[in-house]
Amino acid sequence: MHKDRHVLVKLGAVLVFAACVVASACGQGEGVIEVIVPPDGEGGEGGSTPDAGTDGGEKEDAGPSSSNCDFTCDGDCVPFHPGDSSYPVLVWIGPNDGTAPDCPDNAPVEQFVWYTDLVIPPKHCGPCSCGPSDGTCSLPETITAHAAPCTPPEGTAATPNDPPAAWDGTCAADHAIAADLSCGAGTPCVQSVTIGPLGKEDIGCAALDKTGATTMAPPKPSWSRMARVCEGSAYGKCAPDEHCAPKPSADFRQCVYLTGLHACPAEGYVEQFVLYEEFKDERTCTACTCGAPEGSSCSSEISLFADAACTTSPWIASAGSDGPTCHDVASKGRALGAKTAAPPVYHAGSCAPAGGDVEGDVALAGPRTLCCLV
Repeated sequence: MHKDRHVLVKLGAVLVFAACVVASACGQGEGVIEVIVPPDGEGGEGGSTPDAGTDGGEKEDAGPSSSNCDFTCDGDCVPFHPGDSSYPVLVWIGPNDGTAPDCPDNAPVEQFVWYTDLVIPPKHCGPCSCGPSDGTCSLPETITAHAAPCTPPEGTAATPNDPPAAWDGTCAADHAIAADLSCGAGTPCVQSVTIGPLGKEDIGCAALDKTGATTMAPPKPSWSRMARVCEGSAYGKCAPDEHCAPKPSADFRQCVYLTGLHACPAEGYVEQFVLYEEFKDERTCTACTCGAPEGSSCSSEISLFADAACTTSPWIASAGSDGPTCHDVASKGRALGAKTAAPPVYHAGSCAPAGGDVEGDVALAGPRTLCCLV
């Protein structure tokens, strides 16, 4: 479609030239016609192949200079486009609130819409939380009778009443202590019993939200300003270092553009606007994790029997994972024939949550530089 417009403009120039030849026969004055059509999105961006009046980067065709017609530019005579920039286009720059005007009649083709001043609402992550800890417990490995009440002083005679290795809590008569066993000078060997600590192994806590993302949909970034770039054509004679370009209405201005970020020239198109095609929100939430469990424990109850079959005179003593527990014996010198243990209970602790933090940024993509007449 763009090439068709190029051909039509060329044809229009030929017809105007023919009219000039006829007018010359009537003795009318001399003149030159200039045809300017800004480039389209494929060939014009960044100052590449002109849209009309040029061929392969050569200077635009100013029309038949030997004609006898004097055509004044029907638009505005503006400075020649500098460097690798595009040909002049009409640009509206304003708020991106739906009030942007349509392209004007003399530049009816919307070439681009670019944006600037991105408003980025904060992204919310988390909060992360952790469930209760999980773990396992094992029964104590030692049971020791002392010849003194709790806590027996250092050097007090100790008599082991340990359970079997990897004890599962069933009745065990290992290391039985007979009743009224003396530890010298008539001192009963069984005056207190110290039960070793239960074994505890924490497995950890489960993160309740593994993604770290909040369930509330955050507002998306949005552009607060935009630029509408419009192309059109104008005809007539200007100075050799000027274009005949469509005249802007009060809402539009004459500009040239380049791909990427560039400085504008010191003269002519001096006012710079940096705009972008799009943005990419690359912000994410870090995964939720849980720290080491704190406050967990294990507990059990140990039953000590006078007989070897775990049937006579049970004495129940508590045991835990925080350390050895000492219990005074009500009847000094009692027999410790066998023992059983209730299945140990794991008491969950808590874990400190971590993660759920924002990482990444919002990246601006497709930079474009507009250089406009002031």
